[in-house]
Amino acid sequence: MTGSWPRGRVRRHGRRDVPGGGSRLRPRAAREAGIVTLELALGMVSFALLLLLSITAIATGVDHVQCSEASRVGARLAARSEPLNAIVSGALAVAPDGSRVSVQADGTTVTVTVRAPARAPFAELGWDVAAVGRSVAPMEER
Repeated sequence: MTGSWPRGRVRRHGRRDVPGGGSRLRPRAAREAGIVTLELALGMVSFALLLLLSITAIATGVDHVQCSEASRVGARLAARSEPLNAIVSGALAVAPDGSRVSVQADGTTVTVTVRAPARAPFAELGWDVAAVGRSVAPMEER
């Protein structure tokens, strides 16, 4: 043989000789040709979704720390019998944007609750994972 392949014989890399000098994939290889591309695309979408949820969860954790600190600030102000608008503005200065502040007093103690809005992916899915901080302080006598 002088290097020519008989017609229809399979070469090493899964290709057959085709009249006219071209080559074509074997039937099984032709069916599996797009599988790797599909797997890669699904893997990339899954990774992007996981990354988005992870970053949102971390941001919610940061919001929780800020809400806890804001409720402590509000409780300290309320314990000193500061006016309600000073308590709310003091807590909102430390809280994340869009937070709500509530103040409850029962005579001997005061409770300040700060609630941040839920983050976008979680809120759109209907999951209530908003950060909440609550602090209780004894009322000081004047």
